[in-house]
Amino acid sequence: MRDALPPAEAVLRQVIGRNLVAVTEARHWSGGRRSGDEESLLHFWLHFQGVPAVMANESGDLLRLQFAEPYAAYDMGEFGETRVGPAQRPDLLALLPGHRLLNAAPIDGGTTQPAGLLLRLGDHE
Repeated sequence: MRDALPPAEAVLRQVIGRNLVAVTEARHWSGGRRSGDEESLLHFWLHFQGVPAVMANESGDLLRLQFAEPYAAYDMGEFGETRVGPAQRPDLLALLPGHRLLNAAPIDGGTTQPAGLLLRLGDHE
């Protein structure tokens, strides 16, 4: 019997060749400000044409990919807030919408979950 694909590869296989139409981010804010691009990013969702959103969720040193819609923003009292919305320039994820995903490869994390993700995107559609 053939082994099942690791979860990240199974998700990626369903989005290769599709247009990336939007990116949603969840970011930590405190005192009305946020840290830089990488420091404030908690989760992100890649919205491909014709399939549910792909959520990228860090789990320790690993990256988990799953089909899941963005959650609502929430307040954490004295610890700040989590804001959820479209990726905004100059953040790097804001540059992705409008491209076709040509290929994707998980970066080996030593388990069935990747440590990162390598995306090869086509020209703007």
